[in-house]
Amino acid sequence: MKPGTIMLSGEVTATVTIDFKDLYEREAVVRETRHDSSGITLVGAYRYKGYSLLDLLNDKVLAKKNADLFKPAIDLYIVVENESGQSVVFSWSEIFHTSRPHQIMIATAAAPVLPYKREVSYPTTPHWKIVAADDLNNARFLENPNKITVASFDQKEYPINRELTPLFSSAVNVRLHDSLVAVLGSDQAVTEHLHYETTFYGMGMGYHPVNGFSGPSVELLLKPFTVHVHDELSARGLVCFSGLDGYRTVFSYSELFNRADGIKAIFAVTEEEGGMFRLFHPADFFADRSVKSLQEVYIFQP
Repeated sequence: MKPGTIMLSGEVTATVTIDFKDLYEREAVVRETRHDSSGITLVGAYRYKGYSLLDLLNDKVLAKKNADLFKPAIDLYIVVENESGQSVVFSWSEIFHTSRPHQIMIATAAAPVLPYKREVSYPTTPHWKIVAADDLNNARFLENPNKITVASFDQKEYPINRELTPLFSSAVNVRLHDSLVAVLGSDQAVTEHLHYETTFYGMGMGYHPVNGFSGPSVELLLKPFTVHVHDELSARGLVCFSGLDGYRTVFSYSELFNRADGIKAIFAVTEEEGGMFRLFHPADFFADRSVKSLQEVYIFQP
């Protein structure tokens, strides 16, 4: 593929043109699909080679604008744009804090993965592109990326209060582009549960013994309110989960609802301090995005 240049800006100490010469080349295999009114259509199966966004961003120094109030990098996201003005988004954590790193890359070469009983021809692009190997459909595949912007959540202010006792939120507001679309409470707590056993390991304190998490899937409770803009949000949607104490984190819409592996985040149901709902996503390596005492889910596009 024909490469280009990429400028990095936003909440970093310096705006730079990214130098790829010292980066590892990574590989990922992808069943690339497209979603439209007729359903899911296969574009092709590929082995991509290129530079992962983790490697690309790893040595860049953040200048997080809200660091004085909220230091963790779990409310950061990036916007990737191309020469045509198109853009896609990724949460910082799905790049850095996932159990499957290096699956989001700038692909510089591709080879088809072919079945052996049937002749097929899968199209390739002459230009380098962003590839999200864990996505079910290719809404976040973007040709000719030339700009990456790092940003922290600032669509709404959630005051930090670490002294709340008890820390218990009995309901969760769901907002889509500032509009209140639902309130989740005890009725949703009795919805059919998924259960995950886990090794709960935080970035700061390490291992926290837990007995696993059970609760309704985030997709079950939230997707009905976004289905009319699902395709649009798959490319550019972000979801902020905020606790009653102001602790917050950002997920991309695709890492919640557009996963090739089918793994589902849950609203873990609790009956004690930290409830009524606690977010848990089993695809995360670290536990830091497991926001407890959820008070609001804020779905937006930057």
